[in-house]
Amino acid sequence: MDGDSVPKSIIQEDVILSGAKNPEGLGIGKGMDGSRARKLGRSCRANICWILRRSAPQNDRTRACEYRRRLEMTQGSRASFFFTLFAAVPLFLAGCGMVAPPQAPSLYLPQPVTDLTASRVGNSVHLHWTMPKRTTDRILLKGDQKAYICRSVASGPCEPAGDAKFAPEAPAAFTDTLPVGLTSGQPQLITYTVELLNRNGRTAGPSNPAWSASGTAPAQTSGFAADIHTDGVLLHWQPTQDASSVIRIQRTLVPKPGTSTKGSSGLLRKGAEVPAQQTLEVAYAPQSDPAHAYDKDAAFNQSYRYTAQRVAVLTLATHKIEIASDPSPAAILNTRDIFPPSVPGGLVAVGSPEEHAIDLSWSPDTENDLAGYIVYRRETGSNTGATRISPAQPVTEPAFRDATALPGKRYAYAVSAIDQDGNESAHSSETEEALPQ
Repeated sequence: MDGDSVPKSIIQEDVILSGAKNPEGLGIGKGMDGSRARKLGRSCRANICWILRRSAPQNDRTRACEYRRRLEMTQGSRASFFFTLFAAVPLFLAGCGMVAPPQAPSLYLPQPVTDLTASRVGNSVHLHWTMPKRTTDRILLKGDQKAYICRSVASGPCEPAGDAKFAPEAPAAFTDTLPVGLTSGQPQLITYTVELLNRNGRTAGPSNPAWSASGTAPAQTSGFAADIHTDGVLLHWQPTQDASSVIRIQRTLVPKPGTSTKGSSGLLRKGAEVPAQQTLEVAYAPQSDPAHAYDKDAAFNQSYRYTAQRVAVLTLATHKIEIASDPSPAAILNTRDIFPPSVPGGLVAVGSPEEHAIDLSWSPDTENDLAGYIVYRRETGSNTGATRISPAQPVTEPAFRDATALPGKRYAYAVSAIDQDGNESAHSSETEEALPQ
């Protein structure tokens, strides 16, 4: 027997004991399962190796047992490979997940605009809208998106008015300067739409329509000016006879350096806080321009910028349309308070001999910017004028005690009111009183 050969009988025995065959003569029943058979085979092989080591020649015993060890290692490697393979298959399938239906590629179409508005000022129509954030299939838009603006007159075809690019989710504005043919003649309805295009020039559809009108715009307001009065700011202009029926006045608070745009507490007589911007509209019948208006909500000691527009209101195909003139040149007004409070009334003087004083009282003023009162006194029968007897700071209550009056002298008293800007009213009517000697 050479160094690598193994006796045929030993190989046959190995095949039998490994469970590949199941001869009845070995006592293995036909009903025995494979697991029990393999366990029995491994036990028998171990016993055979022990018997061979005891009975066979040394070389044969060594080669036979070595062969069996190699065979067992080969069978074990195969079993390990298949075990690993079958264990990995569920993990592979779980990683792949369920097979999903095929998805169509995105067309990257921006969602249509839904808030388009149009307003005509002079010979231009100003369009405003909000850019969408996503495409029609809910994908976030990236980069500027192209907007195509369309204009149709009456029932005519939609013609290009221009295009521009805007960032997603941003406010968008476009000004359409009307062709000369649309700035005169009878008014006609103009319809605007906006379409947002993808990089291939495709669109998900037009925006909501916005309407304006062609025709002649009202004339610009001329001679517009503003003056301050005690009851408000008087706004006036040159009247005109045209189709307009509204004067729209825009007031803007001009902030002082280092201050906010909120109105101060030094208000006009109405006494209400006012916003930084406010619109005053004066309606009138056509051909009946009033030529003036009052802004009664302005605050004292502020700077305001006023502009005025004439507005014509039309109804075309059930749509209410406004055509405004170009704004007038601005009128700047500093509402510095130069108006004194009203004169106090109801002054009464009562002597208190026991306390060596004369008590004064009067009706209070109601101005919002009132700082207080000043009390004056003069000696009757003398040529000297009235002098101030109240402290340097105004008296805040409508009452005062004169503790410097001398017995036996008769005095004439008067009171004035002063506001926070130092504007002092005229003196009240005098009242006389004396302390007995």
